[in-house]
Amino acid sequence: MTSIAEPVAAGEESFDGAVVLGDQPLRPADVVAVARGRRVVLGHAARTRMGASRLALEGVLARGDTVYGLNTGVGAIKTQAITADRQAAFQTLLLRAHRVGHGQPAPREFVRAAMVIRAAGLAVGVAGVRAEVADAYCRALDTGVTPRVHLLGSIGQADLSQLAEIGLALIGHGADGAALIAHGYTPIELGPREAGAVVNSNAFSVGIACLALERATRAVRALDVSAALSLEGLTGNVDAIHPAVAGVRPYTGAHETISRLRALLAGGALLTGARPARAIQDPLAFKVVPQTHGAARQALAHCDHAVGIELSSSGDSPIMLVDEDRAISTGNHDIAPVAIALDYARLGLAQAVTIAGERVQKLLDSAFTGLPNGLRADPAAPDDGLAILANGAASLAGEARLLAQPVTLEQPTSGIAAGIEDRITMAPTAARRLHEMAGLALRLAAVELMCGAQAVDLRGHADDLGEGTRRAYAATRRSVPFVGAGEAPDGDIDALENWISGDELP
Repeated sequence: MTSIAEPVAAGEESFDGAVVLGDQPLRPADVVAVARGRRVVLGHAARTRMGASRLALEGVLARGDTVYGLNTGVGAIKTQAITADRQAAFQTLLLRAHRVGHGQPAPREFVRAAMVIRAAGLAVGVAGVRAEVADAYCRALDTGVTPRVHLLGSIGQADLSQLAEIGLALIGHGADGAALIAHGYTPIELGPREAGAVVNSNAFSVGIACLALERATRAVRALDVSAALSLEGLTGNVDAIHPAVAGVRPYTGAHETISRLRALLAGGALLTGARPARAIQDPLAFKVVPQTHGAARQALAHCDHAVGIELSSSGDSPIMLVDEDRAISTGNHDIAPVAIALDYARLGLAQAVTIAGERVQKLLDSAFTGLPNGLRADPAAPDDGLAILANGAASLAGEARLLAQPVTLEQPTSGIAAGIEDRITMAPTAARRLHEMAGLALRLAAVELMCGAQAVDLRGHADDLGEGTRRAYAATRRSVPFVGAGEAPDGDIDALENWISGDELP
């Protein structure tokens, strides 16, 4: 039987600059930081909890109590006993049997996020595994080597396939295991129950969700900026962003959006009234930015809350009840709260993406701007100007809306695992789609900035923009030049997208 390890003495391990697991709840921002290279270590309190849990589980095993996944098979073979002499072989076999991934390799950030989340879940201290198991994830992350994991294979009832691929690397199996060893990693030997704990988690789904939420939050902020520059280009009616609008209908998201738009326009002629609005009422894509972006913000906030709970929780089954000296099987691998929240987040973001696409169309239409169709520099010339950007914008918005369709209503037949596993959430799909959708939204914001800047130039208003819109205009012009007569859109929209995705965004 595998015994518990001696805890690391206080002060023996350096925590400087590292994310410490188990001493306080993991946050989405911590996951993003580790996914992008930050160091992670297991905290002393987590070691103590895990040691007590493992000791209790070994007592249960020694007594001969029957516990699902400890001394029995899993799924359809739950009635098959695992004798002591077969435990070691079963751990490796369980990982190999669950390696059923398909599709493209997952991005490195997705895999690192999954690894730190699985370690954090074990650090809660109820899974009955040794602290060395959580340590193994931390040590592997520290090498900089990332196991190759397939994107597809999980149905959102524990990301069995992806976590098995990571687990095989941690025990030194295959090319990924060899790569870790070559970088100084010592493989872990798994004891009873520990292979099950490695795979029985939704860490892959939640890891993608953390990265997707960070990207989606940036996307909404980017769409604030592009909407503000569009208002400048349209000479829109700023009554729609008066503070009283949120005051009489106090949605948090609308209030935040109005505050942000006013800050972006602050000091400019449009917000001060020095430049009067062209119309008493603008198209709704301009008028309802507070309400629409506000709804997206609230949907993302709801998702962030659900993910935050997940990060501080254990989704394990079985779990050890140390005070009761027994192990119980749970359904905590069902991740419906996060999966549903991810669907909601995409539906919210889709609204902001849709009106951004409509603003692009309106800016290119003289009926709404009073400027030449396609924002052409010479209305008498046969040039397209920026007209063709409408196609690309519609494509981006359409793709985003397709990704927004809910996935949690997808249900399987009841044939998986002899009818036992008759429930899925599709959480990994929900998370991947939010990540991809946020990328489309960022690109669309860059396209809108191109149109907004062109309209500003045609009106000759570049010198009286707001504080934030002036910065957005300048960033746009650094990457994409004004489209003059006889010219076509040119420049580096990728650079503009990078700017709008980064930390310099106003």
